[in-house]
Amino acid sequence: MNEYGIYQVTIPLPFRLNHVHCYLARHSGTWTVIDTGLNRDVTHETWQAAFQEHDIKPQDVERIVLTHYHPDHFGYAGGMQEWTGADVYISDKSKKHALSSWTVENFAHNRQFYLAAGMPDVVLEQLGENDDMFYGLVRPFPQQMKPIVEGETYRIGELVYEAIHTPGHAEGHMCFYNKEEKVLLAGDHLLKKISPNISYHGHGDFNPLHTYLTSLEKIKALDIALVIPGHGPVFTEAQGRIEELMHHHEERLAFVLDALEGEMTAYQISQKLFSRVLTVHEQRFAMGETLAHLNYLEEKGEIVVYRDTMPHTYRKL
Repeated sequence: MNEYGIYQVTIPLPFRLNHVHCYLARHSGTWTVIDTGLNRDVTHETWQAAFQEHDIKPQDVERIVLTHYHPDHFGYAGGMQEWTGADVYISDKSKKHALSSWTVENFAHNRQFYLAAGMPDVVLEQLGENDDMFYGLVRPFPQQMKPIVEGETYRIGELVYEAIHTPGHAEGHMCFYNKEEKVLLAGDHLLKKISPNISYHGHGDFNPLHTYLTSLEKIKALDIALVIPGHGPVFTEAQGRIEELMHHHEERLAFVLDALEGEMTAYQISQKLFSRVLTVHEQRFAMGETLAHLNYLEEKGEIVVYRDTMPHTYRKL
């Protein structure tokens, strides 16, 4: 990817998934930053080292492009903007979620949402503390934000890419595709070693799994020779990986149906889906993924949901 003027900058994360790949893209003496990491000291230090390695002055950064609003990609965007003075480019849907997800109001919504999913009180308290931790990891918010629009083209490094809307992993998620060299800047939409987390957290798209599978079909139609992702290795076998991810979710849906015995809460089902011990951060993803699969099955008419009681319960039809 260096031949396309793109250089990987790997930012440490304080989770089991311990890194996020961000990128620097050079063209005619100016630079584009793609994704930013969390707002942590180690993030700033890593970017400083990358700028020094490539002889970049802060004012050389022309813009900051965000593939989506999740904190490991968005969190340091405001800090990067303060440092460089560059505009932040983000899709309108991502911008909306970025500015609303880590607020006191949304944290209160989260508690009620997880209560309805059957979360035990002790886990609810831990999730509340986890919410509070993220408050500082995404601030300051960027001030100058411009929209990334599907179908429009953007120069990133030595190539010009078309923006492609690929929601599912995150609403407003954007990939960037260069047809001539067959390069996909994939964000978290397509990863080689892990399945992108597909979650429902009580707001926005009710059926993100259906949305994600539709977005995979959209990307499958492209001729892709190189995938540059947000986590894990750069890879070439895009079509095969798309097939693997589709099959993975078919298996997970079948597992959810098999796990449903009588009436169960989403939390009880998640405990069957994820049998290993999870951190509180992973509990959030496990619950979100479980609910995404349950919502998919509900819309297919394969399960029924009882939402007139607390917590909500699910049963096979």
